[in-house]
Amino acid sequence: MTRTLLRVLKTIGSALRTGWLILGFTLILLIVGEVGLRLVLTVKDLSLDQRPPAERKIDRLARADAYHGAAWVPAYFEELDKVQPFVWHPYVYWRRPPYQGRYIEVDRDGLRATWHPPPRAGTADPPPVRVFAFGGSTMWGYGARDDYTIPSHLSKLLYEKGYRVEVTNYGQLGYVNTQEVIALLRCIQHGDVPDIALFYDGINEVFSAHQNDAAGIPMNEDNRRVEFNLSRQPQRLLWIYGQEFLTTHLWGFHRVMTGLRQHIRSPADTWPDPKWQQALPPLAAVARHTVQVYESNLATVESLGRRYGFEPLFYWQPNIFSKKHRSPSEQTAPEVQAERVFAYEKAFEDIYRRVRQSEALHGNPRFHNISNLFDDAEEPYYVDATHLSEPGNRLIAAAMVNDLLELIERRRAAVEEPVQMPPTSTDVLDYR
Repeated sequence: MTRTLLRVLKTIGSALRTGWLILGFTLILLIVGEVGLRLVLTVKDLSLDQRPPAERKIDRLARADAYHGAAWVPAYFEELDKVQPFVWHPYVYWRRPPYQGRYIEVDRDGLRATWHPPPRAGTADPPPVRVFAFGGSTMWGYGARDDYTIPSHLSKLLYEKGYRVEVTNYGQLGYVNTQEVIALLRCIQHGDVPDIALFYDGINEVFSAHQNDAAGIPMNEDNRRVEFNLSRQPQRLLWIYGQEFLTTHLWGFHRVMTGLRQHIRSPADTWPDPKWQQALPPLAAVARHTVQVYESNLATVESLGRRYGFEPLFYWQPNIFSKKHRSPSEQTAPEVQAERVFAYEKAFEDIYRRVRQSEALHGNPRFHNISNLFDDAEEPYYVDATHLSEPGNRLIAAAMVNDLLELIERRRAAVEEPVQMPPTSTDVLDYR
């Protein structure tokens, strides 16, 4: 019995030793292979004047003509790369996490810092007019420092005209107008009601409609479907973690495997999906519904404004495709040169044309179409296909400031207007 047990233990020990040896050799081969592939691929990238994707994007953006070689730009994009992750936020999916940097500051609510007027010495300032600014990454200020976003420029321009206004930047990367309306509703539910609610949209509405083949849906909605209830699907979760491990720690093997897969697949199966290669605009029904959703959102916010006492303003933003004079970097941006760009350009033309033709929008004083603001500009304002430089942000703010002044003056006049008292008993007509 003892000998049998010893033989079993010896066999198990031998199997474990063999297993560990195989595992060790496998790990050594993986490490040696990964190091070798990284060296070969790095030499190849350098010979083709290429760099890893994240670095290439940062370098390309930092060299954009719109910056004119400003010294702060490379450090800004290095900082922006650190604040990229998102955190979950109810109803609207995501916001930025808190961050404190030299050029970018995000508070604990996921809102970016905005320039505010300095306090007046020796005087008690009256409560400032409160402006909530909603939008996507262009409103957030992608490519600009805190003090040079559209909300910050608005605050500065109004201060220069003698108005003390508190502008809060509710812009978030990738947001569509419906998410912004929900964000405003959540503010109201918490008793945080602005004096003016300003919305700046257009580009993400087009991208979302084309991407989802449907209107009014957030960007990358397919990702949300994949992630839903993922904790209850261990096999799928393991596969996703495996893919993440490959791309993060074994990117040499991952690049080789991706290249082989693309060569083995038939042209019909390779990325981009055939839908992206179609040089066609989105279905007319989707384009039409995109404008209808926007009109509906505007009407909803107007109703909320009447109920809760704030003034809404809506702006339809410019896009690079209608800019007639593009600088070299504006012409060669990858987003502009991508295979699917022709389809996107047609989508922009179709939806923007429908916005111009919308009677519900252009008959409404709350709506302002500033999409042609850069059409004839020879100066470069785009740092990529969608985001603006700091001078570009200032021009956007300048196009809005007079509308804000008009609303501020109207609200002041309403407050100063004498209140009509109801008639007293002596004022009532005597019918005796």
